[in-house]
Amino acid sequence: MKKFALLFIVLTAAFMLASCQIVITSPTVPPEAEDNAQEEAIKQLLTEQAATIESLTTQVAETPAPIPTETEIIPEATEIPLYAGEFIVIESGGLVFKLPVEVAQTAAVSVVQADDPNQGWPEFALPERRMVGFLGYNVPDHFHTPSIYVYPLQGLYQGGQIAAATTARLQALLNDPAFNLQTEDDLPFLPPFNAAQVFHVLEERLDSEHNSGIRYLTLYSQAFVGVDNFNIFYTYQGIRADGSYYIAAILPINSSLLSDEELTQAELEAIMGDYVGYLTGMTDMIKMDNGASLTPTLAALDSMMMSLTIQD
Repeated sequence: MKKFALLFIVLTAAFMLASCQIVITSPTVPPEAEDNAQEEAIKQLLTEQAATIESLTTQVAETPAPIPTETEIIPEATEIPLYAGEFIVIESGGLVFKLPVEVAQTAAVSVVQADDPNQGWPEFALPERRMVGFLGYNVPDHFHTPSIYVYPLQGLYQGGQIAAATTARLQALLNDPAFNLQTEDDLPFLPPFNAAQVFHVLEERLDSEHNSGIRYLTLYSQAFVGVDNFNIFYTYQGIRADGSYYIAAILPINSSLLSDEELTQAELEAIMGDYVGYLTGMTDMIKMDNGASLTPTLAALDSMMMSLTIQD
C-alpha cells in the first residue's frame, strides 16, 4: 500500500503540472524523448542509488549470508511445481536451456554491443550482453518483446550507475533468506526502463544448481495505466551460481482475468480518482488466482529459467 500511495502522489503531481490536460503515454519511451521532468526524476534516482553501490558491493563481497537467530522469522519456501509438459533443448551462443513448447516454437542467442555512454543517458548504459530472442512466442500482441539477457556481472558494476545499484541490490537480496519480497516497494530489475515499477505480484525465489534468482509479475509506466494483457509481464532476475553473470528475462504473459485491450481515455479518468484502490483490487485478484489463468503458465516459465545454463 505504501508503494501504491507513493506512485499515486507522483503521478498525480505530474498530471497537475501538465496544464490540466491528461496525456496518456506508452509504458516506455526511447531515450531521445527525454524532457526536463524525466531528467530531474533520474537525477533524484541516481542520488538515492549512488550511495548504495559501493556499500552494497562491499557487503556482498565480504559478508557471508546472515545466519538465522532465534529472533529471525524466515519465510517458508514455496515449493515450485515441476513442469511436466513438452519442451525442446535450445543450445545457442553458449547458453543451454529447456524451452517448453507452450512458450515458443524456438529461440536463438545473439550478441548486443555495449551501450555508448555518450549517447542517451550514461546512467542507463549496459555492457555487451547476450540476448535470447524467441520465434513463435505464445503471446504475439504485447508492448514488450520476449527476451532473456545475460550480462557479465563485473561489466554491470563498471557500467551505468542504475545497473550497478540494481546488481548490488539483487546480490544482497539473494544473500538474505529473511528478505520479504512481498513487502519491498521496488524489486531489482534489469534492463533499466525510463519508467516506474507500478507494482509487483506473485513474487517467488527460484533456486537451482545453476542459478539463484527471483521471479514476479510486474508492469512499468510513466503515467496512469490500466492492468491489462498488453502491459503486464513475467520477469526473472537472477545470478549464476558462481557470481559471474546476471540473468534477466522479460516474458509477456496473458491472463483470462485481464482485458486484451488497453483502457480507454474515459476508463483511465475513472480509475484516477482512486488509483491506489484500483491497483490494490487488481493485484489482489491476481494473487487469488495464483497464476492459474496465465498463458504461458508459471510452471513453464519458471522451469525454463531454472534450466538455463551458461557454458562459459
